[in-house]
Amino acid sequence: MVKLSFYDYGPILSRNGTYNGVIGARGLGKTFGCKRRCIKDALERGRQFILLRRYKEELAEARATFFADIQHEFPEWEFRVFGRNAQASKQLPPVEGEDDAARAKREKGRKWVTIGFFVALSTAQRMKGTSFPDVYTILFDEFIIEKGNIRYIQDEVTAFNNFYSTVDRWNDRVKVFFLANSVNIMNPYFLKWEIRPDQEKEFVVRENGFIVFHFPDSAKFQNEVFQTRFGKFIENTDYADYAVGNKFADNHDMLIELKDYRATYQFSLETKHGTFSVWNATERDVSPFGNTLKFYIQAKRPKVELLFTLLADKMNEDKILMVNRDRPLATLRTAFRQGRVMFDAPSTRNTFTDIFDVG
Repeated sequence: MVKLSFYDYGPILSRNGTYNGVIGARGLGKTFGCKRRCIKDALERGRQFILLRRYKEELAEARATFFADIQHEFPEWEFRVFGRNAQASKQLPPVEGEDDAARAKREKGRKWVTIGFFVALSTAQRMKGTSFPDVYTILFDEFIIEKGNIRYIQDEVTAFNNFYSTVDRWNDRVKVFFLANSVNIMNPYFLKWEIRPDQEKEFVVRENGFIVFHFPDSAKFQNEVFQTRFGKFIENTDYADYAVGNKFADNHDMLIELKDYRATYQFSLETKHGTFSVWNATERDVSPFGNTLKFYIQAKRPKVELLFTLLADKMNEDKILMVNRDRPLATLRTAFRQGRVMFDAPSTRNTFTDIFDVG
C-alpha cells in the first residue's frame, strides 16, 4: 500500500492571513488536515469552529459523515452531531462488573461539549442576531462548484462577507479556510479578488495580506498517486491533470490572443464579473466567412470609454443598459460561435462563455 503525503498547513498559517484559500489536487488532505486542526483547537483551547457549505442539501451530507474519517485521531474522545452542533465527550472508562443498566445510566449522564457548528451560507442571512463568541475558524469546504445543478448564490462574495462579519463582530478573531479542488478559475471569489492562478506564484496575496491563497505544487503527491493502481490507470489523461495535477479544467488557451495593433475600440461592457473593453479589426484571408471582423475582449480599458451595462440595477446617467437582443451583443454572440472573438485571459473568456450561454 502506497503511503501518500498530505497537505501541510504550516506554510500558509505562517503568512497570518484572515481569508486563507487552499486549492489543490483531490485527496491531498486539505479537508482532513483542516478538520483535525479545528477539532484539536476546540479540545485543547475551547475554540469552536464552523463548517460552512453553500446549501442545506450539501451541508446535510457533510454533517452526516463529518467525524467518520477523523475519529481515530482522537482515541480518548467520542464525537457526535447533535442538530447543527458538533459535539465531543471524553470516552467513558470501562467499569469492571458493570451491567447494561448501570452503563446506560452513566451514558445518560455524560457531558457533551459543543465544539463546532454546521451552517449553510444560503440561510446564513437569517443568523444576523446569532452570536458566535467562541468561534475562531470557519471551514468553507468545496467553495468552488464542480459541474452539476448547483449554482453560486447571487452576489455570493458579499453574502460570505456578511456572514463573516456576523461571526467575527469586528474582533479580527476568526480565520477562514476556503478549500477546493482545482475545478474552475471561473468562480466569484477568484473574479472578485482578481486571483489568476495561471499568472501568479504559488502563494497569492491580496489586500495587504488579509487574503492568502495557496496553490500547492503537488509533484510529490502526484508521483505517489501514480504508484497506486488507480493512479496508473488515469496517468497521462485529462482526468489526471484535473484530479491530481492541480490543473483547472477551464484554464486553457483556447481563444486566448492579445489584441491586434490595428484593433479599434468599440465600447466597454459591465458584467456581474467585471467590466471589459471590446475591440475589433478586419480579419483577412484566414476565415471561412471571408473578410470579417475579429473581436478582442480584454480587462484593460481605455481612459475614455463608451460604457454599457448588462446589470439593470447598475444603470445610471453614465451607463447604457444593454440586453440580449441588442445588436452589439447579438453581433458578438454570432462572432463567438464562428470563432472570431479572442480574449486576453481564460477568466475573461469564461465570463463571456457564461454570458453567451455556450456550454
